[in-house]
Formats: sequence, C-alpha cells, structure tokens
Amino acid sequence: MKPGDGNEYPRLKAWEFIYEYIWNDERSWQDLIGREQIDTTALHIGFYLANWGMFRGSSGLLQNSNLDLMKTLARLLFSGRGLDVLELGLDDFASGAPGLKENQQNLDALLQSLEALSSNVSWTTTLKTKILMGVWGQFPALDRFYVAACRDLFPRRAFITTASGKGLTALATLLEEQSFEIPSFSTATRGLPYPTARVIDMALFEYGLQLGNARVAFIAK
Repeated sequence: MKPGDGNEYPRLKAWEFIYEYIWNDERSWQDLIGREQIDTTALHIGFYLANWGMFRGSSGLLQNSNLDLMKTLARLLFSGRGLDVLELGLDDFASGAPGLKENQQNLDALLQSLEALSSNVSWTTTLKTKILMGVWGQFPALDRFYVAACRDLFPRRAFITTASGKGLTALATLLEEQSFEIPSFSTATRGLPYPTARVIDMALFEYGLQLGNARVAFIAK
C-alpha cells in the first residue's frame, strides 16, 4: 500500500504493520506470547485497533482497557483454539471442504471466547471481525460500510454479514459462484500477499463508503 497524496503515514497501512508482524515466519506462535515478545505483540494489536477506530464509539475499549487486556487477547489468539483457526484459510471454509463443520465450530468458539475477556468491553461484531482481519486476514471486517455494500450488492444472501463460521462459508461460496477477478497486492516490507478476504474487505468498504456518500449528497439536495 502506497502513501496517499501528501500523506507519508497513511492510517490504512496499520493493517500491513500488524499483519507482517504476526506472519513473520522467523517467529513461532509461542514466541508472539513469550516473555520477550508479549508486550510488543500487545502493543501491535492495541495500536492497530486504535488506528482502525475501535477505541472510539460503543466498544468501551478507551475507558476499559490497557496493555494487560491486549496481552490477554494475544494469549487467547496465539494458543489453543486460536491456533486452530489461525492455521486455516478461506478455502477451509468453502462448501465441501474437509473438516468444514469443525472449522466453523472452532471459529464460532473463538469469537465467543473474545466476549469472555472483559465484561466492560462491548465485543461488537465490528470489533471482533476487525481483530480477526488484523491478525488472521481471512475474515473481512464487518463494519457498517462493508455490511451496507453486501446488502446492496448481495441482498437476501444468508449469513453473508454474520460473524460466524457459516458467515465465512457464505463468503467463500459467493466468491466461488461469482468467479470474481481478485487483484493481487503485497505488503510493502516483507512482500506478503494480501489474503483474498482482505482484498474483498477493501473493495466492499470502499463501495459502502461511496454508497453512503451518495445518499448523503442526495438528501442534501
């Protein structure tokens, strides 16, 4: 991702920073939550979430979180069931994929586990899926622009805007049926390919944003 006009430090590059950090194959999963690395991992997660707007609004993260919560979140993501999910890709959720039901159940369980981390945080669909987008890249962030785009382009398609294993299967099915031509992108420093779900996330976010702007302009007339 290149800097925008006049902006040497674009906000949206925050995703590349966390994704390259997490998927650096010089470190093991255990290294990410080991004594020497846990603070850095937690800071990456926290800054990414702040950069992507999760410390404002209704999540409660601004008032009810600190580095310790981010450490707890990191330990959840990079051990146990978290790894059962992170080691999967979008293809593992396609209809007919081996172990599909188990994969869906593991993702559902991980999403549910997030809600148990702190009762003072509102674990909204947007927050949970932005976490997954940052550390995994295989699940789009279901914010209001993405959801608006899906409802406009793919009305009445079951589960497509649901944060669940079935929701990811719905996306995989859509991509298979529509045969979209997905452009290729790579991260700037390590050259890691963007996951398909990340590219879809960017495209539908932009579509939803433009849709919202068009409606505002229409109302203002």
